[in-house]
Amino acid sequence: MARFTTLFLMAASFVGVMAAPASSSSSSKGMAKLNTQYKGYATYFDDKRNACPGVKYSFNEPVAAINTALFGNKKGTNVCGKYVKVSLRNKPSKTYTYKVVDICPECDKNSIDLSKVGMRQFSKKGIEAIHWELTNSPDKSSKPKPKPTKTTAVAKPTKTSVNHTSKVYRGRGTWFSDTTGSCGVRFSQDDMIVALNQAQMGAYYGSGSRCGDKIRVKAKGSSASVIVRVVDTCPSRYCNHGALDLSRAAFKKFAPMSKGVLELEWSFV
Repeated sequence: MARFTTLFLMAASFVGVMAAPASSSSSSKGMAKLNTQYKGYATYFDDKRNACPGVKYSFNEPVAAINTALFGNKKGTNVCGKYVKVSLRNKPSKTYTYKVVDICPECDKNSIDLSKVGMRQFSKKGIEAIHWELTNSPDKSSKPKPKPTKTTAVAKPTKTSVNHTSKVYRGRGTWFSDTTGSCGVRFSQDDMIVALNQAQMGAYYGSGSRCGDKIRVKAKGSSASVIVRVVDTCPSRYCNHGALDLSRAAFKKFAPMSKGVLELEWSFV
């Protein structure tokens, strides 16, 4: 009898140990934690993904979209309607608050998209290195300034990007190993990023450049398709018109790095 009781208790203990971790980990998986600081990048978006059907918004408002990895469940618990408090990594004392209204499928883990009006509250670039955290309510001390809302005339650059969306470019694809670039932000070679050829980059940085723009890339002989962000310029002596210099992570989506050069087909998105 004693032996039976011992075996029963051991079995019950084993079942308890196996079951406990599952419930604790699944509750927070895939969703940003409140009041926890994340380190990533901010870019701007001008297309609605409608991941938050109960939240109405306009691109004339300072709003945000969260990356897929930290968005949560589209049909369950997610970050819709909450707020993100954002600060530049090089100016952490100044914060800006944005309402979460959508998802960003193209964003790297820990990165977010802001409306152009929201982005222009602290930057004229297309991409910035930031810290951000999720909150349940807006930070009244850093209430967004209303003036940038009047700059909706700045929507002209949006028309430029729309025209490029349908145009397909072709050129050489190579890889690079830098961690800083002409757009003025640090990045990792694990990020899905690209250095755009000088001819199509425009200015090296700022509003006249392609910094922060997204590019959909395909390679000859591969069924893969990836979206990368422009963070650097590839000088004309290395990259002709149409050429892209991909991060190692992006290049490896198509072929091993030993291949060296790819034949690419790409377009702005």
